[in-house]
Amino acid sequence: MDKKMLSLIFGILVLVSLINLSSALIIDSVSMTPDEVAPGDSATIKIEIENNGENDLEDVSVSLDFANVPFAPHNSASDYDIGDLDEDDDDSAIFRVIALTDAESGIYKIPIVINYLEEDVEKVKNSLISITVNSEPVIGVSVEDKLLLKNKENEVLVEVTNKGLSDAKFVEVEIRDSSGFDIFGSKNFYIGDIDSDDFDAVKFKIYFDEDAKEKINLPIRVIYKDGINEVYSEDFNVAVSVYSRDEAIKLGLIEKSRVGFYFGLIVVLVVVYFGYKKFKKRKKLKVEDDDF
Repeated sequence: MDKKMLSLIFGILVLVSLINLSSALIIDSVSMTPDEVAPGDSATIKIEIENNGENDLEDVSVSLDFANVPFAPHNSASDYDIGDLDEDDDDSAIFRVIALTDAESGIYKIPIVINYLEEDVEKVKNSLISITVNSEPVIGVSVEDKLLLKNKENEVLVEVTNKGLSDAKFVEVEIRDSSGFDIFGSKNFYIGDIDSDDFDAVKFKIYFDEDAKEKINLPIRVIYKDGINEVYSEDFNVAVSVYSRDEAIKLGLIEKSRVGFYFGLIVVLVVVYFGYKKFKKRKKLKVEDDDF
């Protein structure tokens, strides 16, 4: 028998051996409700398995390994007993899990271990399922409480707050054109990341028209991504109050300038001083004339 024939026979034997050693148990599908879970929230995982072999299976059990992932069983165990699974039969293992409160957004792989008996032989099947942890950032926008004047360039501080459970990434802030004001300099600023329960701010230079209304809505757009890089764009209309200088003085928001008063006082004092000196000089000359 030549070497080629020996190699062929050996390959067939290996293939048959692998077929015999291959598992008769397959994972048919995996589903999770809801599709994504937020930190601190729970979800239900359903794993459907099928016996597509020629032998009945006994003592089938499915377990999840939470050792290296931010999850834990929730009102259930980490293993699920199915029992017997006849040829061409299928069944489901159902788990209730909860994401830890400090879980960061992302996709996590959880190992699955399926133990069973096939013709009194203990067998193990290992696989992986993926779970997505994600929570949409909750963005808020406000403007610093500061006096804004018409017919004047103002520095407006816009604060962007993330009140959600997950971080907001690649945050951009833009003030859009509208009536009643003009923007000097950049209309768009890149902030970067805003962590959960945190904020950041950018400054815009805005000139409010002289005939602008006392209440103006600043149309502000915030663009950002969540923990799994889904893009969001939100529009906000932030109302601000703007005043003319006279209105601000009347309302006591700024003090009336006393420069004119002090200047006038100085002028009066100068006039009085020189008038007094001139008066004394004339009086002195009169006295000298009387002596002669």
